Amino acid sequence: MAKYFDCLGRTPFASLLAALMVVIGTCVFCGTSFKALQLMIQGVFNNLFHFSVDWLEVLQVMFVIVGVVMGAFAVILLIFGFLATGATRSNIYSGAKCIMGGRLTAAFLMIVSYLLTAAWLVILSVCVVPVLLYASVSAICDKEIYQHTADQLKGYCFNLTRFGVYGLETGADNICEHSDLRSMCNKVEEAGPMFCVACGAAFLVVLGMVNFLITLAANYTRIKISRELTEYRDAVEQEELEMQLAEKRGPPPYRDGSITLV
Repeated sequence: MAKYFDCLGRTPFASLLAALMVVIGTCVFCGTSFKALQLMIQGVFNNLFHFSVDWLEVLQVMFVIVGVVMGAFAVILLIFGFLATGATRSNIYSGAKCIMGGRLTAAFLMIVSYLLTAAWLVILSVCVVPVLLYASVSAICDKEIYQHTADQLKGYCFNLTRFGVYGLETGADNICEHSDLRSMCNKVEEAGPMFCVACGAAFLVVLGMVNFLITLAANYTRIKISRELTEYRDAVEQEELEMQLAEKRGPPPYRDGSITLV
């Protein structure tokens, strides 16, 4: 039973929870964003509007890279959490050099975590844009396309200029066929919820990174305190050693102050 509680004392539950939030959030974000962008690029822009958006294809590849980097960084932070928790901290960060290395590692990881948190806040802000566009296009599809027949939609065109998209080739910024309009709405209805889930996953990653920042700050303080405790323990051990040496030597020899006369 004692070993069980000792194992619990070495488990960094805060870092473990943060790692789960970051890994799950990153996987969900990358998967849903990749699939949603694929639907929009191939199903809407390439097949219906007949133009390519190169930067969206690059963004798909970046999502895979972000997933790998964030997963590896979460594992590194979790390992550091295990090293800086409970009795493991006392065993690993006991010497002066080890303590200094632990403090520098904690400070470096805090800086990187702060930068990644800021980056994910930007990503979260960007994720709001497709969610708002999904809400707008979905409302247009419900009111102007789904509720009307092909005869009623004769002469109706969906134009991208309504959303501020200009500079495309002539005829590439609108679709007028009823089948194409319904196909566009179906693709939007399929990709929109994925963008919403990706936005929620990005928020989960931000929460996980904030949790990591809190645990790193706490571990930095604990390692700093362990240095003071180590110095105090070394001073006490040195004092005890001197007392033991003094006891082994015994009291100083007695000297008689009388003068012997010859």
